[in-house]
Amino acid sequence: MKTVPQRFAGAAFDALSAIIAILDDRGVILAVNEAWRTFARENGGDDDVGVNYLSVCEAALGADRRDAQQIAVGIRAVLAGQETLFELEYPCHSPTEQRFFVARVTAFEQDGARFALVAHENITRRKLAELEAARLNAQLESRIQERTQALAASQAKLERQNAELEDRNQALAQFAYVASHDLQEPLRTLGAYADILRHRYTGKVLDERADTYLQRITEQAFRARQLVRDILTLSNVATQPPLSPMNLGVVWDEVARALPWPEGARVTRDDLPEVQANAPQVRQLLANLLGNALKFRSPRPLRVHLSAQAQGAWVQFTVTDNGIGIPQKHAEQVFGMFQRLHSRAAAGGNGIGLAVCRRVVERHGGHIWIESRPEGVQVHFTLPALPGDEAAAPE
Repeated sequence: MKTVPQRFAGAAFDALSAIIAILDDRGVILAVNEAWRTFARENGGDDDVGVNYLSVCEAALGADRRDAQQIAVGIRAVLAGQETLFELEYPCHSPTEQRFFVARVTAFEQDGARFALVAHENITRRKLAELEAARLNAQLESRIQERTQALAASQAKLERQNAELEDRNQALAQFAYVASHDLQEPLRTLGAYADILRHRYTGKVLDERADTYLQRITEQAFRARQLVRDILTLSNVATQPPLSPMNLGVVWDEVARALPWPEGARVTRDDLPEVQANAPQVRQLLANLLGNALKFRSPRPLRVHLSAQAQGAWVQFTVTDNGIGIPQKHAEQVFGMFQRLHSRAAAGGNGIGLAVCRRVVERHGGHIWIESRPEGVQVHFTLPALPGDEAAAPE
């Protein structure tokens, strides 16, 4: 192996980009490279050879004092063999730019003497990048904190509004319940006296016009009582009903058996998966849907069918009939309270049945909607599946 010529050593020493000085065991500068000399000239000094670098560092004043004194302590520790390497990053700004350096001190022995190699490396580019990254991170963290606080405030406001709305709904439900009960008695009395007058005096004392008036009074009293009962039914739909496992097929069969179906009607269902639901409310839901199918039937033989399809954490039920149907443009309108597409004389009722259906389904967290068909309609609604029975929703 060839030995590097001695004349190359000096040239290589001067070619290093780091600012390097060699100190003796007292801290006196014995040699410096070209980078050291250039830096010294640019900052108003000379090559510093023969100067005690430890004394210079320890006598430093101003903003650089602490860093300079730490470097002196590090040099002494390395020369004494207490440390093998000392490193310190420090700022060294000029009037025109920000600059950052890292000081590295190591020791070596030559001819029985111990020397220190002090190197100052310019790390401005890396340090500025780190500072910019830190600034951006701090800015990002600040924005995240602001958004988190805003989200928390928004969530708290939403929870407060929900609590207020819940209180109002409960108060409204209680008012409707009390008002309905209070209204029942005078309406019942009014209807009873109208019936007495109509049966006792019709065709005897009063003329035909008076008989008609009494008939209208009786009919309107009955309608008002029915309306009050409907409002009471709507108010009884609890905000958060207790849920339990149940099979809609059993409830469907019970409700269907209680209705006066016309001759030739067929009411059928598929095998249905169990759901988490409130039995009284689901009974009301099915009673209203079956009652609508019965009420809005066509001259052809009535067919009503209930089917179901698992959809992940939900079960979608579909009630299909072949009645007079609903135009698709009115499919949303019919869920409003007191909304009717047919005259009261033709279909009866107060237009509140589907509003109750929507309230029941939404209180279970589900959705209800209507699709028109060439013959009749399909009413779809979703209810929660039993825990553990969730199947993957269809594509």
